[in-house]
Amino acid sequence: MITSLKLLRFLGPTLLFFGTFVVFPPLVMSYFGPGLDSNLLIIWLISLIYAVIIALTLRKQKFSYTPRDGFIITFVTWVFISLIAAFPFISAGLTFSDSVFEAVSGLTTTGSTSIINLSELSNHLLLYRQLLQWAGGVGLVIVVLAIIPAVSGGMKVLQAETAGFADKSFSPRLRETARSLLRFYLLITIMCALAYWLAGMNFFEATTHSFSTVSIGGFSIYSENIGYFNSFQIELIAVVFMLISATNFGLHFLALTKRTIKYHLNNDEFKFFLLVILLSVFVSTLTLLFKEGFSLNDSLRFGIFQTVSIVTTTGFTLEPLSALGNAMPFFIFIVAFIGACSGSVGGGMKVWRILTLLKIGFSNITKIMHPNAVSTTKMNGEKISSSQIEAVFSFIAIYIAFFLLFLFVLIFQDVDFYSAFSGTAAAINNLGPGLGQFSENYSSLSDSAKLTLAGAMIVGRLELFGVLILLFPSYWKS
Repeated sequence: MITSLKLLRFLGPTLLFFGTFVVFPPLVMSYFGPGLDSNLLIIWLISLIYAVIIALTLRKQKFSYTPRDGFIITFVTWVFISLIAAFPFISAGLTFSDSVFEAVSGLTTTGSTSIINLSELSNHLLLYRQLLQWAGGVGLVIVVLAIIPAVSGGMKVLQAETAGFADKSFSPRLRETARSLLRFYLLITIMCALAYWLAGMNFFEATTHSFSTVSIGGFSIYSENIGYFNSFQIELIAVVFMLISATNFGLHFLALTKRTIKYHLNNDEFKFFLLVILLSVFVSTLTLLFKEGFSLNDSLRFGIFQTVSIVTTTGFTLEPLSALGNAMPFFIFIVAFIGACSGSVGGGMKVWRILTLLKIGFSNITKIMHPNAVSTTKMNGEKISSSQIEAVFSFIAIYIAFFLLFLFVLIFQDVDFYSAFSGTAAAINNLGPGLGQFSENYSSLSDSAKLTLAGAMIVGRLELFGVLILLFPSYWKS
């Protein structure tokens, strides 16, 4: 009962934020465009009324949030908001499964789409679609904790949501951490939009694409995606901000406040992340140049942009990935499993986990070669504890298990292995575009397969443990 009240209370400000910052701007835009969108209006009114009721009835209630509360509140919030977010797409003529797929893809910053021709959507729905990614990027829960005082008692909720955001780079106080994240997120969004505008985009294009770039989302208002602009400057700006958003926000925060980049240079995860990016770009470029027969300029262009886009789990494209042959797209899809840095808005298994795994592997090799040698595995100068090692191995094992489960479900629904592999990888890594029959969009999927991948997106967004723990009966008895 108490947990239910906590959930109801949390959903109040969450819906208020969703209605105000995601629904209201396209609602106003629809009024001055094709006419007031009734679905957006209904969602906005319901959000407002619900938030007021919760504020009046539960305003004097004080709750302390437990880890159990954090997991259930975070999971239910994401599922509930995803279902609510689907209704405007239904008004545009999409089926229920397509609408849910699109909404979940947006909020989880996956960037997969089942819409064949985006030009059929009105500008206000395109804006709404981009705002879904922007809101989901930093996390609905973080935003609520940052701006709503009534919910500021739950560090466990923040920990369940962030999975790496709230580290030593930020204040140990909940609201200060959340607000620091939000301020930086807003700052780089404005900077990105301004850069796009100066590079030749109009105001609407620059604003909407800044939402999906900074959130590592990959949505575009054009079916051709970033390739629509055919601009080196725009592609370069996208690469820069994709890398910024895929890096630990804590490092950026320290760099801004201390006015030095030494924190980046001294961080093992960041250095390894750059190494992965550079090596991947090198291999991709050579593959396009020598295997696929692309010119040097095109090899560099596609090699750099597509590699950064896929490896950071953004999902922007210049051309359908099928146009780049088979070897190079498959290679960067494999690398994308590494993902972005911890404390970033990117997906994947996260760089620090892979780096930890490699460090442990090299340490064990050293012990085999030199049995008497004393070898200590460290990350950023600190010893990696046995509990951290166990957590990494557990996560990767569970990650592989979930991946294989979703892969099997897709194959069971008559999707060929190559397409099923890429679709599952794109969903659970919150990546976006796929390979094979999903190289352009996911419209060919059955309704059940779309809902399956929508589930994989949410699982990937919540980093597995938060979902898995809810499946254990002991959790509900505690």
